[in-house]
Amino acid sequence: MTHLLVLPILIPLGTAIVLLLLRANPMGRRIVIGISGLSILVADIVLLTSIYQKGIHSYQVGGWSAPFGIVMVGDLLSGIMLVLASVISLSALSYSFGYLKKEAQQALFHPLFFFMWAGTNGAFLTGDIFNLFVMFEVMLMSIYALLVMLGEKKQIEAGFKLISMGLFTSALFLAAAGGIYAFAGTLNMADLALKIKPHVDHPLVSAIAMMFIGVFGLKAAMMPFHFWLPDVHSAAPTPISAMLSGILIKVGVYAIIRVFCLIFVDLQGYFQGFILTMACITMFVGALGAVAQTDIKRLLAYSSVSQIGYILMGVGFFTVGGMSAALFYIISHGVIKSSLFLAAGILKKMRGSTEMSDHGDMINTSPAFTTIFFIGVISLGGIPPSGGFFMKFQLIKAGLDGAFYIPVIVAFMVSLMTLFYLFRSWQKICLSGPPQGNPLARPSVKLLIPVGILAMLCLVLGLAASPVSGLTQAAAEQLFSPELYIRAVMGAM
Repeated sequence: MTHLLVLPILIPLGTAIVLLLLRANPMGRRIVIGISGLSILVADIVLLTSIYQKGIHSYQVGGWSAPFGIVMVGDLLSGIMLVLASVISLSALSYSFGYLKKEAQQALFHPLFFFMWAGTNGAFLTGDIFNLFVMFEVMLMSIYALLVMLGEKKQIEAGFKLISMGLFTSALFLAAAGGIYAFAGTLNMADLALKIKPHVDHPLVSAIAMMFIGVFGLKAAMMPFHFWLPDVHSAAPTPISAMLSGILIKVGVYAIIRVFCLIFVDLQGYFQGFILTMACITMFVGALGAVAQTDIKRLLAYSSVSQIGYILMGVGFFTVGGMSAALFYIISHGVIKSSLFLAAGILKKMRGSTEMSDHGDMINTSPAFTTIFFIGVISLGGIPPSGGFFMKFQLIKAGLDGAFYIPVIVAFMVSLMTLFYLFRSWQKICLSGPPQGNPLARPSVKLLIPVGILAMLCLVLGLAASPVSGLTQAAAEQLFSPELYIRAVMGAM
């Protein structure tokens, strides 16, 4: 079963290469995309089930034993992130066929998309710091190409910001990786956990840990590193906006969880105050930015910044309950925000604009869209019976249980701000009078179907919260038992 660990990387990588060879064959591309996408989803579900039943899996690439060779590792955290990435990716791929009308665009978009998917899955499965850097670079280059593929001026500008951020982050990442290698003589994360532990009080270790927070905070759009996200979101093709908010920025959060629950375990208390402070600032500033927006995609982008603050708050508690709540939040928010971004793309296709003032009367134009958008609004706003209610309820409960009263108060206040800007946007788009100019066309069914499926999942996560919570609880308990990960990779403590 350990061979399953390579499939989430090899399948999308191979698919991307095949799609490049089939650029002139639209039907062949669709068949390959459908088969490959479903194969990845099935492989991810089987892998997660196997990890849940049998424990952490590891795979020594080429037969080289750790820490000398490349190692792939799958624990419950990895499995959850892989399945979430598959669900969002399949929705975005399905949506792209109705969103990108030109065959030339689809022929370029889909290979790049699968390269991005391979990099994302690789980041979740790699067991060493250097390969995490490599997977980040694969993601960055793919996202950059996907962002500028349409050649519009605002996309080029956003692409420049993205690549500038990426180059700075890469340099900082290499400096941090070089520092930790010089100190410990290894980049294997399980081996680092063993070699760093006796020297946890060394100032260089704390400095490297802070550098990693900076690297991964930039990737996650944590304050004050959020500056690149709104422009990239608003300029990117809608399927990529959904991917960015739904899963890609969460790779940064995943990396923070990984290093602080494995390598820098004994520094959790030292950095707890800093992480919680940054989480609260991120929550508030993101929500404040969202309130000021008139463009629905920029509103959702700033909202993503705010919601990352909620997730970091759960991580920063460094308790099993807090981590479980953070993981449930990652799952729910990924589905919710992807559905909302894809809904915003429908508006873009209808009138060529995502300015809320250019839309209105959607309740009469498309009751289906109005319902789907409303489900996304109440879910992100945390209203029952949606998954959004349980993600916030569990987070606030974990905060109260740990006596983290100030972050809980901030989270509650930001929730009220979230409800305000979400319902205001829904009212403007769906309930206000019809817009001036050309009459609205009805949304394409091809676009409504993937958005509707994600909206239904928002409700399913609320109505069936118990099994998902059980899974995230098990994942959190596993994270706070790092010896299980080390034993799976190294064979002994």
